[in-house]
Amino acid sequence: MTGITEKITSIALDAMGGDHGPKVMIPAALKAINNGEVAISLVGDQATIQIELDKYPKPPEHLINIVPSEGIVQEGESPALAYRTKPKASVFVSAGIVKMGKADGFVSMGSTGASIAAATVVYGTLDGIDRGALGGPVVGYASNTVIIDLGTNVDTKPGLLVDFAALGNVMSKLIYENDNPRIALLSVGSEEGKGNSLVKETTELFNAIDLNFIGNIEPNDLPKGKAEVVICDGFVGNVILKLTEGLGDAVVNHVHEVLGDTKESNKLSKEIFEKMNILEAFGGGPLLGVKGLAIVGHGSSGVDAVANAIGTAKYVIGTGLIEAQQAELDRIRIAVKN
Repeated sequence: MTGITEKITSIALDAMGGDHGPKVMIPAALKAINNGEVAISLVGDQATIQIELDKYPKPPEHLINIVPSEGIVQEGESPALAYRTKPKASVFVSAGIVKMGKADGFVSMGSTGASIAAATVVYGTLDGIDRGALGGPVVGYASNTVIIDLGTNVDTKPGLLVDFAALGNVMSKLIYENDNPRIALLSVGSEEGKGNSLVKETTELFNAIDLNFIGNIEPNDLPKGKAEVVICDGFVGNVILKLTEGLGDAVVNHVHEVLGDTKESNKLSKEIFEKMNILEAFGGGPLLGVKGLAIVGHGSSGVDAVANAIGTAKYVIGTGLIEAQQAELDRIRIAVKN
């Protein structure tokens, strides 16, 4: 519309993160600034980043800048130890830029644990939350269904699952535009009373509050979209995530083995991959329960996925999700106490 300029969103990108580092992050950042009103701070080793940047036409200076950092947190490293020994590592510097108000959020394809640690320690958590939770759609056949937690909290208590439900409820409303999200517990049976002690005790809490709780849901019902928010501990959620992705890869390979390398098999393979690896479409998901935006993605992400993650960051910032989470937590906790 003539005369109206959309506000530029500033994103800190962990340029050293992921399996491919700057070789993927730089072209992804350049693609992202061409896609919309976004500016990127490339966080990492300045010389390495500059070498990659020089391979492309020079971008506008107000849309791309380099923020130096020292070190990378590798997968498998203890996030807590890394924060003490590598405080200037790219992911921690990325979070620090946001904390200082120099960026609106950060995106990282590096160590998931380090990204969570950076957001948790640097941003701080919402009142009553010890550790954030990852949530998002997992199965493309139900792309409107958010599963929480996807691996952040492998040991949880009923009260924490209720907090996840509150966070998922507001996430579903603001990001996926569901007016009254149906919330379910992932269990081994749909009947009330089925499940372990965690599921049973959490059910009692859900029955006392005004969320749109519909009871248990079984894993085989996930592709059917029976609920918009599905709650489970991070151990179960991560198993669901990795099993879905692994099955997608196996089916794609099987298609090629049976049909060969044809136009039709490639088209079908692409569709299957997108259905079973839906996070690729978003590039990553927001860490819930922290006082700032952190988009966490896969280390194997390519250029398109990273650019999509930057776009997701911009979109989530525009929804007001970060600010709305605390209010929803407070509302649900009051209901639980009463």
